[in-house]
Amino acid sequence: MKKQTTIIIDDEPLAIDVLVNYINRFPEFEILKTFTSSIAAFKYLNDNPVDLVFTDIAMPQISGTELVKLAKTKTQFVMVTSYTDYAIESFELNVIDYLLKPVSFERFITTIERFKQNILIPDSKKDLTLNPSFYIKEGDEFIKVLVDDIDYIEGMRDYAKIVCGKNYYLALKTLKSIEEKLNSFNFIRIHKSYIIPLKKVSQYNNGCVLINSFEIPVGSSYRNNLKKYLEDNKL
Repeated sequence: MKKQTTIIIDDEPLAIDVLVNYINRFPEFEILKTFTSSIAAFKYLNDNPVDLVFTDIAMPQISGTELVKLAKTKTQFVMVTSYTDYAIESFELNVIDYLLKPVSFERFITTIERFKQNILIPDSKKDLTLNPSFYIKEGDEFIKVLVDDIDYIEGMRDYAKIVCGKNYYLALKTLKSIEEKLNSFNFIRIHKSYIIPLKKVSQYNNGCVLINSFEIPVGSSYRNNLKKYLEDNKL
């Protein structure tokens, strides 16, 4: 496999030094350049092919998220920041990962593995395999969850329990905010405490839907909406 080229963009030289140290532990990667100016980095990206970019977000002139939007190449990005505020915007840009400073080497390994898995997908198949996703914050870490992996979401007071098969994640979000976020992916509210992906409903009977092995109640005020979907999709 050819070496994967990378550049690092951060207005803090010490933050660059940390990433240089980490990347140099992977012989399959080559650091082409480092930048403290996002303008200079943008010009470089326009003139040179780069496989992976590590960029800070909060920078003068051009922010990391703006840089992703402006990039015209197939370059992939990892966002590195001291702030949690940009997680949602970053995932919407389909970046490889979102790292919080100070970045541990153990967490950095996960990022590299995600990138490697992504480049193993042939270009001809990437459009078929790309899956919308979002990040859930657990402690100081952001975990990427694929929308297609979600079986249902249950409201639990101040938290939402996002169930993906045998795994689940707790998000400090209201069901209403999650419903608004996932509405475009054909998720609907079927109960004051539950949101489901319609395409995963395998059975509806006696006021409950079956999704994989989960039986989920349907609230009386939500049944007509669900029945309409089932009627519209029957043979």
